[in-house]
Amino acid sequence: MPLEGKKLFWPIDVLTLGYNSSIILLILVFSHNLDNWKFLLFYNLLIAVVILFIVHSTSHTSAWQKFIRYFYPMILFTFLYEETASLVHIIFPKWFDYQINALEKHLLGVYPTVWLEKIVSVPLNEVMGLGYFSYYFLFPILGIALYLKKEYKVFNQFLFTIAVAFYISYLGFLLYPVEGPRYALSNFHTLELQGPLFTPLAKWVIDLGGIHGGCMPSSHVAVALVVLVFAFRYHKTLFYILSPFILTLFVATVYCRFHYASDVVAGLLLGVLTLWMSDKIFEKIYA
Repeated sequence: MPLEGKKLFWPIDVLTLGYNSSIILLILVFSHNLDNWKFLLFYNLLIAVVILFIVHSTSHTSAWQKFIRYFYPMILFTFLYEETASLVHIIFPKWFDYQINALEKHLLGVYPTVWLEKIVSVPLNEVMGLGYFSYYFLFPILGIALYLKKEYKVFNQFLFTIAVAFYISYLGFLLYPVEGPRYALSNFHTLELQGPLFTPLAKWVIDLGGIHGGCMPSSHVAVALVVLVFAFRYHKTLFYILSPFILTLFVATVYCRFHYASDVVAGLLLGVLTLWMSDKIFEKIYA
């Protein structure tokens, strides 16, 4: 039996409850900046109750209970991400895009998303749109593959690492609100990205599920890097299948104007940091 089966609380549970508690604390401290702070407080308390209920009530006596116990954080990520749209100005009432744009213009001499218009074409738009859209399948595909292989220890470390990347990103959205180039540089973009399938699909997904302000650091890039490394370590077949999509994603986040180049660099650094932290923590847990 894996170590997780012998413990009531797993590392992912402690981490998620810790993040949840930090959001509750921020809501209480900065409630004067939130019109709906009571609802958000109730929402996060409800999440904590649901987590505790899952931890205490699910067992491995049935397949569906086991599935819920292992996969509930993957489902919860979406709810926590969407919540940051209501919290993005909880501390600072303004956007900090002007600082990033000034930095990139100083270092590069151009705004990257504007400069990339020089190479815009329908075929390239479609490739980049597919790369960006693939993000929403990357970590579920690898997670399910590890689970089906009964690599439960690896699965839990993988999900824990993903969670660290997500939760640091979510807090980053609140500590340094950035709306992204598609808003802040809209007057500089003269060409609309067009395509028959994946270009509008990527736009539709970001309009439907994306938030205004979830940019710095890029959680897409951080999580995709974690998927790439875990696939390389534990599932070579998926590594070769997913790596072209992930490498395209790194570029597509800027090409499609959803992120600044700085967001991508921050996301890569965050991915490296979370992988290092996770390895150190799980070395001790399984020592």
